[in-house]
Amino acid sequence: MDVFSAMQGLNNVKKFKPDAVDDKLVGVILYMAGQATSAGNMQEWRFIVVKDEKQKERLFTTCLKQSQMKEAPVDIIVCADLKRASTKYEKRGELVYSLQDTAAAIQNMMISAKGLGLGAYWVRAFDEEGVKEIASLPENIRPIAVVAIGYPESMDNSDRFDFDGLTWVEKFGEKYEISYIIQQPGVRRLPKPIGNMIEDAVKKHKGKGKKTSFSKFLEKLSG
Repeated sequence: MDVFSAMQGLNNVKKFKPDAVDDKLVGVILYMAGQATSAGNMQEWRFIVVKDEKQKERLFTTCLKQSQMKEAPVDIIVCADLKRASTKYEKRGELVYSLQDTAAAIQNMMISAKGLGLGAYWVRAFDEEGVKEIASLPENIRPIAVVAIGYPESMDNSDRFDFDGLTWVEKFGEKYEISYIIQQPGVRRLPKPIGNMIEDAVKKHKGKGKKTSFSKFLEKLSG
């Protein structure tokens, strides 16, 4: 699976299958998490892998009883080393960069899981002190999120907003418009928003019932 296919429709898992996940796949996900960028290359992320059923039950309770926590065979607590994050950047490193950097690592985890045929559930809401106690975290290690990993049984297929309705150019309020011209013979050449172009191409592609890689789809799109 190419990176575009992995990112397209990158949604949370609604329900996990009970199938175990090979440790080698977990290792790949953690390795790719560590390839994320970080401010000053501080790499302040830290990971706690939880597979024990009793520990998962405790996490489930602390994470507001989100069912995916118990269903997934692997839960990964993603933390930030605040002491390390503040070494170069003081309070901004502790309060801002630690969040940005761990989020980048988590996104890598989500994409990697999908690329490996797995699914992930990004848990943002939890009792922070409870998670610290469960994982025996020292004072300088802050839990930022928990990522549940496993084979998906069903996915959350929520739609995304089009970027061209949320993007400004030069300053807020000046709409950023990317348009394209239809090049087909006999078709009047009128500009359309790029978002419409992609949406139309996806609908046409799905309508044909064909399966192909996203890279091939992009080639057709650009052609």
